[in-house]
Amino acid sequence: MRRNTVLGLVTALALCVTGCSFGQPDPSGQATSAVSEPASTAPSESTPPTPADPDQPAGPDQLGDPVITRTSAVDGEKVRLTLYPVVRDGSVSHLTLVLSAPEEDAERVQIGQLLSDANTTTSDTTGDAADGLQLVDGKNAKLYLVASDGKGRCLCSRNLSNLFLDYGNPVLLSAAFAAPPADVNAVQVRIPHFGTVKNVPVQ
Repeated sequence: MRRNTVLGLVTALALCVTGCSFGQPDPSGQATSAVSEPASTAPSESTPPTPADPDQPAGPDQLGDPVITRTSAVDGEKVRLTLYPVVRDGSVSHLTLVLSAPEEDAERVQIGQLLSDANTTTSDTTGDAADGLQLVDGKNAKLYLVASDGKGRCLCSRNLSNLFLDYGNPVLLSAAFAAPPADVNAVQVRIPHFGTVKNVPVQ
C-alpha cells in the first residue's frame, strides 16, 4: 500500500543525483541536486502528529506499521523514536518518524538540534533541522543525504528549536531524499542520537 503522507510538495521534483558512493563523497556535501521548492516546517508541539503538508492530514495510524521503536536520553529525559518505512514517490523517497515523551512526569524536551547534522554549511543552514538523517544503500554502496533546495534549506522538518516534546503530544517529522534504485527494497537509516536502524523497508 502506497502511503504518500509527507512532503507532497516534492512529488514533481526530479533529483538528478541519487547518492554519494562510499569513499567518493560529493565535494559539495550534498547527495542530491538543488530543487526549487522550500522545505516545510514540522507541526507545533500543541498539535497531534501530522505531516508537513497541511493538504494531506494524517497521523501515525495512517502511516502503517512502524519499523522500530527506540528510546534515547536527551538532556536527561527519555525520548521515544518511532520509525516508519521509506516510501518511494518517483525519483524522490520520504522518511517519516515520530518523536514522543514516554514518561508522564518528565520535563519538556526541546527537539532543537537533536536530528541535525551539526554542519550549517551543508543541506540546511539553520542548525535545527532534521538534516542529519541519512539513508544507506548497502547493495550499491551509496549514502543518501537529505535533499536541499540549494538555498540553505533542507527538504525536511525545520525550525525544530520551536518544538518541544510533552507527554501525550508526539511530533511527526519527515525528510526527503533521492529515491534508491527500484531493485533496492531495504536500506539502513542513520538517526542522530538513536543510532542505525537496519533493514528498513523501501516501499
